[in-house]
Amino acid sequence: MSSISTHTGEHGHAHGHEAPHVAARAKLDLAAVTPGGGMKTAAAGLMFLGVVGIIVVAVGGFSGGLTGKQALASYHMGFLYALGVGLGALGLQMILQQFNAGWSAAVRRSAEAISSMMWVVLLLFLPILILELFVTKGVLFKWMDPAYTAGDVIYDKKRAWLNPEFWAIRSAIYFLIWVALGATLYRLSRKQDDNGDRWITAKQRWISSFGLLIYALSTAFASFDWLMSLDYHWFSTMFGVYFFAGCVVSSLAVMIVVMCSLRAAGKYGAAFTEEHQHDLGKLLFAFTVFWAYVTFCQYFLIWYSNIPEETAFFNLRKDGGYMPIFIALCFGHFLLPFVILLVRGVKRNPHLLRLVALWMLVMHAADLVFMVRPIVKDAKPGVNLWLDIAGVLGPALLFIGAAVWKMSRGPLIPIKDPRLHEVLEHKNYV
Repeated sequence: MSSISTHTGEHGHAHGHEAPHVAARAKLDLAAVTPGGGMKTAAAGLMFLGVVGIIVVAVGGFSGGLTGKQALASYHMGFLYALGVGLGALGLQMILQQFNAGWSAAVRRSAEAISSMMWVVLLLFLPILILELFVTKGVLFKWMDPAYTAGDVIYDKKRAWLNPEFWAIRSAIYFLIWVALGATLYRLSRKQDDNGDRWITAKQRWISSFGLLIYALSTAFASFDWLMSLDYHWFSTMFGVYFFAGCVVSSLAVMIVVMCSLRAAGKYGAAFTEEHQHDLGKLLFAFTVFWAYVTFCQYFLIWYSNIPEETAFFNLRKDGGYMPIFIALCFGHFLLPFVILLVRGVKRNPHLLRLVALWMLVMHAADLVFMVRPIVKDAKPGVNLWLDIAGVLGPALLFIGAAVWKMSRGPLIPIKDPRLHEVLEHKNYV
């Protein structure tokens, strides 16, 4: 990889020769990395479908009773889906910055655009916050209901952490961190598009260095607060890592679908070829294996230790009829994509890789259903399926549409990144 310090500026020279990134930019077809009007149309369509899905869930919520409870749980799944896509993109771009991976400049702009829209996820969270704190008061998070937790010894031990006021404060802190990181990194990247300052790349790496630590802690604790605490008796020390793995898988899948679609439409040119696509496929393969490893370890330790507070998680899903989803996740979220993504040709074929990515997005939704849906204990799987579908698709499509809209507002890659020559020369030999 080239050293940034050897470049003296946008039009500077290194060792008496033209700076590599300047020469690379001269070869770059700027028309190919300029968004077209079709992106705005696609973004508008996705956001429209998202709003329709949310309206459908809202109608179900006003029905009250068990349907209303299920509607809130379904919407919560959709919120967690959008959250995962945004957090995965934020973490991925900071990891790539720390590795100083030159080829990653080809795919980083899409991750930057996605993570810069974390404020949309905040808006999606507000209905849950308002309803649970002031209206339903414990439909999802039962520990918010004093009548439900009365005399509960386990809750008494967790009361200092699990109380509505502190929960709301922590939620605000999480979003403050994520929105600030996403907006700052995107703003710096676009600023570099304008002035070509190579030191902006170094600044992004510096922010990512401490940003990753803050991100890791906030993501883990948010998963405890918004997902694990749905069943506040249950606990897992591996849950934060499990949630992170699912986030990155979903964000990589979204990036693959969007970027392969744009490439098929004639965008990117030499800035995003089958070589870069191959690397995205390898990352999807790696995090699919990582998700499976963490998930299996979590399950194995719970099974082996046989502690009632831990095994209750799986007993609830087994007795509630959710084991078919568990089996589907074993095969669909790991074994099937593992075997398919082992094939080099799949990762280099945009149509096949896009199909695998779409499949992983479906499996990620199934994973969230398995985690969240069983809390509606009186509603069996498949009951009011339209609510679950609308609940997941509504927030997810709204957020993804907003991210595509953000991508359409500037070049599809960082056109003055000092590592641009590595992007154009990148080859895969594995």
